[in-house]
Amino acid sequence: LALQTVQSEVDRLREDNPDETAKLMSLYAQTQKSLDMLAITPEASTTLRTHVTGAYRTLCNNYVSTHTKLRKLEKRCEQDRLLAGSLSETREKGLADARKLLETLKKSVETIAEALDEKVPEIKEEEEEGTPSGVGLELWTGDEEREGEAAEKLGPFDDEETREFYRDLPDLLERIPPALLGMSPAEVEQMQALNIQRYGAEESVSTEGLEDDKGATTEDTSYDESSTNEDTEDDSTSKDNATNSSSENKDTPHYKLTLLLEAELPEMNRRERTDELAEKFCVNHGASKPSRKRLTKALFLVPRTRMDLLPYYARLAAILDRVFSDVGPPLVHDLEQQFHGLARWKKNVNSEGRTKNARLLGELTKFRVAPPIVVLRGLKRCLDDFSGFNIDVACCLLETCGRYLNRMEHTKDRLGSLMETMMRLRKAKNLDDRICAQIDSAFFMVTPPTNAHQRKVKVLPPVEAYMKYLFMELLSPVTESNVSFVVKQIQRLPWNSNNKCGFMVVKYMLKACRKGQFSAVNGVAEVAAGLKRTRPEVPTRLIDAVIEEIQWSMENPNFRDGQRLLIMTRLLGELHKSA
Repeated sequence: LALQTVQSEVDRLREDNPDETAKLMSLYAQTQKSLDMLAITPEASTTLRTHVTGAYRTLCNNYVSTHTKLRKLEKRCEQDRLLAGSLSETREKGLADARKLLETLKKSVETIAEALDEKVPEIKEEEEEGTPSGVGLELWTGDEEREGEAAEKLGPFDDEETREFYRDLPDLLERIPPALLGMSPAEVEQMQALNIQRYGAEESVSTEGLEDDKGATTEDTSYDESSTNEDTEDDSTSKDNATNSSSENKDTPHYKLTLLLEAELPEMNRRERTDELAEKFCVNHGASKPSRKRLTKALFLVPRTRMDLLPYYARLAAILDRVFSDVGPPLVHDLEQQFHGLARWKKNVNSEGRTKNARLLGELTKFRVAPPIVVLRGLKRCLDDFSGFNIDVACCLLETCGRYLNRMEHTKDRLGSLMETMMRLRKAKNLDDRICAQIDSAFFMVTPPTNAHQRKVKVLPPVEAYMKYLFMELLSPVTESNVSFVVKQIQRLPWNSNNKCGFMVVKYMLKACRKGQFSAVNGVAEVAAGLKRTRPEVPTRLIDAVIEEIQWSMENPNFRDGQRLLIMTRLLGELHKSA
């Protein structure tokens, strides 16, 4: 509007005053030029928009994941509310905080999407699964727990908790903006594609190097005590320098990284703490290559006495290996060099260090950071000289990741041949009893023995199993409420459809007295008295069975049946008293 006003004035004064018209034209040109100028350069504008777009995508991913977690939390709270009647204050507060967080994220996403002219991510509501119709009792025995889909889901692990520890790793490429990682969006997408290729499938294991490599020799590295001492001196010197510099300024990234590696890293003894420390390192120090080298060195120099930290150190390396390509491979390379270098010593020099090295390699193998060929080569190296501490190292490798490799399709045959060689060496050599027991323990930990003469568990029909539960478990301790509940449940049994119901009730009454606790005798007598009016068949059969067993024991005396005769005699007295 201002420019239009100036233009109209110029047109009006052009004919009256030429000098004023020239001045107004120059003023108009300056105004137009100042309006066309930008506050920042186009390069800075493009960079800013790239960073803001990356932060917006990260925020969208957090918004979608938070929505999914909130739906799962609401389902669990609904189930708890149905079972317990109400939720605790802690659960109610946690649910309310989660809803507030989702609402805050939604507002932030909508605001940034409107500013960037982007689309807000759509949230797909999951359809509720239909509940099966019909009523009745369903008995779960747990026999098919690891069959079918459950076995495929667990993979090479024994239980769900172990599988989650080694497989469910946080994806920091989606949580953290690329600018904080020192990467461009194209590099992030390339790293994500590489992770899908390496870790996408549950059973995907690199088969590189698993072929028959006869004649292939592993290069020995000159790993001796002098190099270890030099490394230790260098570490101490660097630590002293870091301490001196930190005393001057505690806000530098160098001091914060030193504090993270020396104070927080040894205290990483929980899964949640490990994930938090990995995210903290990526946000504050991930973009610096020297910082990543220092972290790799700190993971390599695990204290020999802190074996409990090895799984968490390996988990930290696995999380960062999915973000940076220069953390996992150098660590595995250094560990493999150290393993073969220490194997050159015939005596038990640095035995704790060798054990630590073997266990850390095994943990990295289960996290799929180290390829399986590294452990298989190490095991073969120990079998080539199966004596001294090489036996302990071989057993340590099998105990750490032998069961995992035995369940993998690509390594099962190779590991089986190495274990057969180990058992042949055990039989051929004259070893101590302790070493033989250690080898057997490692072997059976990988392949548990199948006992053909194992006693088969008798599977009872549902009604009999419920009777056994009532008299053998629920009736102890004997209280008035327990007795009345058992009487009511016995009366609800299918007496009309099953002619043997009374016989089975008496059978488990006697079994509860013989094989259960001594106090169960009084409870069985009270249950029989409670069934006297509604089910007179039960006390009649019970008294008949007790008298018959006492008579048989008196006619055929045996010292082994003394305790049983005493129980029957007391049950007869309790029945007489309750009558």
